[in-house]
Amino acid sequence: MRSNPRAKRSEKKERLCACPYCDANLSKPFPFCKACGKEIRFCKSCGQVLAAEARVCPGCGTQVG
Repeated sequence: MRSNPRAKRSEKKERLCACPYCDANLSKPFPFCKACGKEIRFCKSCGQVLAAEARVCPGCGTQVG
């Protein structure tokens, strides 16, 4: 049985909208997580959520300082 590629894309999209600190779902790209209150960083190239210690975006490889 083949897997559904659309389902995988939507799962990945959902993971891109999760807080890297508390794993709460983010409905919009807010500058902070409503659940834990921590500041959320996003890659300026691809929009992926970044962990606080990230120096390179795991999504596109851009250096994020």
